Amino acid sequence: MAAGHSVDRVPENDGDSREDGSCSVSEPAVSLTPPSTADGGGELFSWLRRMRAEFPVVQGSNGSWHVFRYTDVQHVLTEYADYSSDPTAISPKAAEVAKGDLAQIDPPMHHHLRRQISRVFTPRTVAELEPRILEIGEELLDAAGDAGELDLVRQLTHPLPVIVIAELLGVPVEDRPVFRHWADRIIAAKIAGIDDPETYERLRSAIEEMDYYLEGMLEERRARPGNDLLSKMVSSEVDGERITGAEAVNFARLLLIAGHITTTMMLSSSVLSFDEHPEAPAALRADRSLIPAAVEEVMRYRPPFTITARYTTKDLELSGVTIPERSIVIPWLVSANRDERQFSDPDVFDIHRTQNAHLAFGKGIHFCIGAPLARLEGKVALNLLFDRYADVRLNRDAPLGFYEQNFFGVKSLPVFVKPA
Repeated sequence: MAAGHSVDRVPENDGDSREDGSCSVSEPAVSLTPPSTADGGGELFSWLRRMRAEFPVVQGSNGSWHVFRYTDVQHVLTEYADYSSDPTAISPKAAEVAKGDLAQIDPPMHHHLRRQISRVFTPRTVAELEPRILEIGEELLDAAGDAGELDLVRQLTHPLPVIVIAELLGVPVEDRPVFRHWADRIIAAKIAGIDDPETYERLRSAIEEMDYYLEGMLEERRARPGNDLLSKMVSSEVDGERITGAEAVNFARLLLIAGHITTTMMLSSSVLSFDEHPEAPAALRADRSLIPAAVEEVMRYRPPFTITARYTTKDLELSGVTIPERSIVIPWLVSANRDERQFSDPDVFDIHRTQNAHLAFGKGIHFCIGAPLARLEGKVALNLLFDRYADVRLNRDAPLGFYEQNFFGVKSLPVFVKPA
């Protein structure tokens, strides 16, 4: 998040807001401005600590309601009948670019679609990817050369998940660059925010181009099915119903965008956290069985997404605060993961943490369906780095460039590496 950025930089409320941006409620709006993450998040976490203590549920200046404590965030994420994931009634612009997105559909359609997808995107499907994930990682690091210095984002953590997901979907090798281009355009637009008409149009255009390509792939799979995920979605049937073409395309897009962001941020944040806490990689090199727990701690400590959004379906009370119907509610995932009421020593990076029910992957019916893939990619990539390099150290003279607004991670990760 950039300095001067209001916490209200969220989907525009097209409903009952006044011209000054505040909602028509009795409580006055509170102007809130989180600090910059240019320091890696230190100032932001101090600010979040204050919000949890003094304003755990508070209305921002544009009418959105912000939720900071773990129990409240978890409540908002799990009570889907009260806190809808569908922005249609409140923010049509947000709904337009999220049309068909599994993460932004309510029951009963959500239950139907998730059940269909779960039949083809299974734990076994994910587990079978492990050897290929390792091969892709090795190919990327081979291509990076042995100069002793590399940008891990550009040369590993960014391309790895894109290639894995493209192969999972059956995208031809020659088309991978355009897939990566679409992902980059969509992510850039989401970071900038869709309130700006030009940004909104860039986002809509990139989604349309990707969907058109995926629709063509679906037609090919119907005629000549293969062993890829799109082919399985085309042929899958649950309770006599098949996944529609639109549903398959929407899930493929979600997998590429959300899966790409999550893994890229998680892997980069792992290396950054290990550099700050050298006792962690030392312990992991000595005992690789700790790597899955380390991945979870990275997700708690530096979650890829700082916030998410929900929409109230009626007047509600949360921790003694009344939130009107048709309000935008912003649960702060990054704050919940540092809540001292939930985690012991929450600001300590501890790969041995035993109680780690973080909310980085969400909670409830919208728990990230791609979490098993992200966890597997994290385990494989970290093992690969430990196998290949005896030491990985941050180049402190080179800029990292932290993402702003909803994302929490670095744009580049220049490191010095020492071969094993």
